[in-house]
Amino acid sequence: MKTSSFLTLATVSVIFLILLSADVEAKKKDKNLKVTVADDVAPPAPAKKTKKSASKEAPAPLAKSAPSKHKDDDNSIDDVDEDRIDEILRDASKNLVIFLYDGKVPCPTCTEALSEVEEIDDDIEATGYVQVVKTNDRSVARELGINVFPSLVYYRRKNPILYDGDFKDSETLLRWLRAHEEVATWDLTDDTFESRTDSHSPDEGSIDWFVMFYDADEGNSNAFVPLWETVAHKLRGLVNVGKIEISVNDDVTERFHIEERDCPVFLLFHRGKMYRYKESAKDVRSLTNFALHKYKEQRGHRVPEPPTAIEQVYEFAKEKIMDVMDDNQTLSVLGVGGLIVIVAVTLIIKAYRIRAENKNKVA
Repeated sequence: MKTSSFLTLATVSVIFLILLSADVEAKKKDKNLKVTVADDVAPPAPAKKTKKSASKEAPAPLAKSAPSKHKDDDNSIDDVDEDRIDEILRDASKNLVIFLYDGKVPCPTCTEALSEVEEIDDDIEATGYVQVVKTNDRSVARELGINVFPSLVYYRRKNPILYDGDFKDSETLLRWLRAHEEVATWDLTDDTFESRTDSHSPDEGSIDWFVMFYDADEGNSNAFVPLWETVAHKLRGLVNVGKIEISVNDDVTERFHIEERDCPVFLLFHRGKMYRYKESAKDVRSLTNFALHKYKEQRGHRVPEPPTAIEQVYEFAKEKIMDVMDDNQTLSVLGVGGLIVIVAVTLIIKAYRIRAENKNKVA
């Protein structure tokens, strides 16, 4: 009887490893196919960003003067480009306020808004850890998802938030900056998603979760991060707000069937059910209203069960094998095949030893 059990266990183990190897190989072939197709049809790579040369004509800023990385003569706020902003953000000890204006067309409202920001510039920078700059660099605006000017974004330890008020009163703006020092959005991962959100079986009376699935490598998707942080502050204390990066969190992405082409995707989790935001308008007010009450107009769907421990081990092993195959495909295939043979032989030898021991006992 024991011999039969070990033989059965050996058979199951071999089948499992064969399936694992086949799954990995299929993933690898699929990955290679995608790369090949992408190479065939992808457009030429965009030219690398280069710093603006002195001979290139710069867009006219608010004060009708050439942009500078130093303080203007007339204005107290640095006028910078994308390279300078990246340089400032590399200093993790600094927070950064960016005032974005339109330098291509006349913008009277930009001039008025800038005067309000300049009134509190000294108060902001007096903290010693906040720097204020202005820019008309369109690449910065695109990266932050901004197409309306003037606008303002506040980076707190590299976490941006979009200002959703007006620029009529400098004191109102200063109060907003002080009230939004803390980051309100939770960064979720495969390891923390379910333990943090408890989306499948939430406790009675627990707070709902509103989660954005986005791709940080895709510009249009990543541009929603500042706006999403604004939504998080609007919902603070009422609904928990989180975000998860799909390109590095495969388990959660597969669990909720999130497609890269659909990102960003917004899911509200309420009492074990999920509701997907489907409106075309993706602004602060629309998203906030959906999380508070508009979701009730939809029919909710049961939240998929989180992966079991066995499934997690399987996925972990598959990922590790995929990593090895990325480094050396031939060696990894031989290694997987060798592993299958070693496990099978070990289990068979074990079974025969037990059978021999049973015969000796009978004799």
